[in-house]
Amino acid sequence: MSSNRLSQNRLNQNRLRLYCPPEETNEAALRVAEADSDCDVIPFESGRRTVVISGRFTPALDRARILHNNRQCPECGACDVEPLELADSLINPHNRLPVPGTATLVGFHCNQCQLEWPVYEITRRNG
Repeated sequence: MSSNRLSQNRLNQNRLRLYCPPEETNEAALRVAEADSDCDVIPFESGRRTVVISGRFTPALDRARILHNNRQCPECGACDVEPLELADSLINPHNRLPVPGTATLVGFHCNQCQLEWPVYEITRRNG
């Protein structure tokens, strides 16, 4: 019976619990609460927005707009443009292949004049 209780205590110790303080809590109150607590509290900002244009965080329609807005090279005007993506796409558990549209879109490459440009430059100009 005591070994069962001991194993339950070990399981409870390894759980990660998230804590988000109320909006009106200031830094001093958080420091006092951390000093009183025996657990480690990792603060995070819930209002922080993601800046990375990733397929996982970017809706499909926004990603399609970015691809459409960058379909022509800004230097030579050619339409032979390829998107540059990181190798961080989600992997399908059934066939272990990357899921299209989930990789982070970082830029574009023109196959005519070899120009490469990042995503944020063109999207800032057009948006």
